[in-house]
Amino acid sequence: MENSFFITEDDKNLLSSLLNKEGTEESTSKGEKPSIRKNGLSLPIYFIELFNRIKASLSAMQAFAFLSRENFRDRELGEHFYTIVNEDIGKTISLIDCFNDYINFSTPMVKSNTVNTLVEEVIRKHESQFEEKKIRIIKKQFEKDLPETVLPDEQLRYILDSVIQYTLISIPPEGSIGFLTRQLDMEALKGEEIGPLQKDGKYLEILVVSAGYEKPGEEIGIVPGMAAAHQEEEAVELILKLAKEIIEKNKGMMRYKFYDDKPMTFISLILPIERRNIVRYLSPEERLKKTIVGER
Repeated sequence: MENSFFITEDDKNLLSSLLNKEGTEESTSKGEKPSIRKNGLSLPIYFIELFNRIKASLSAMQAFAFLSRENFRDRELGEHFYTIVNEDIGKTISLIDCFNDYINFSTPMVKSNTVNTLVEEVIRKHESQFEEKKIRIIKKQFEKDLPETVLPDEQLRYILDSVIQYTLISIPPEGSIGFLTRQLDMEALKGEEIGPLQKDGKYLEILVVSAGYEKPGEEIGIVPGMAAAHQEEEAVELILKLAKEIIEKNKGMMRYKFYDDKPMTFISLILPIERRNIVRYLSPEERLKKTIVGER
């Protein structure tokens, strides 16, 4: 991996906060939840909840009609009653489902805050491993209203997961780690630092900074004649290389720097910003779930 890139004043400030702040955690997105903005025609969520309640009641009536047919003295009349009720309820449920679908396709939702949400998600995924190694997350600074990136969610999730896995393997116990997201100021990059990036392009940055101090001890080599630290570096470096390949395929860039004088590592993910709104259509169930989560 390439081991040098220009450090801005903001990066130096972040480094200072990582090394000097003890047990603190900051986040501009604290308390925020994944945000999906409505676009176009909207219908109160209460209607969707009402439809679901009606469907539940109709399904209960359907089950009751099925059980009641056995209580008719005239079995033939009981079966006829059940058939009529079942067909009528089935048609009504189909109509409600179609109307729900119509509402869904008439009210597209615009994605927002995806990058910050996925960073938080992947941090939570590895929370037990951070605790096991006694690694402190002492800074989380997420830029509010950060634009979307062109990377699909699954690719971005994989990249973030790879970076955190690499950090967990590389950082010693009782180390510290910080996360920062922001829109990238292209003017802050020197000519040689731009690399494959477009000078007039717009990018966001996800910065992961880890620091820790290894306690001296006896080195045990896996392969004779080769330092154990070098062997471990070769093994875990592939994790970053795979993530870097995906970023570069999406016209982005990964920067990596390790400081020999101070046990600290910078991993910078620079991703292109999506220039248009990303619209998706939620199912009625997803729409109801997100609204309930948002009200809590």
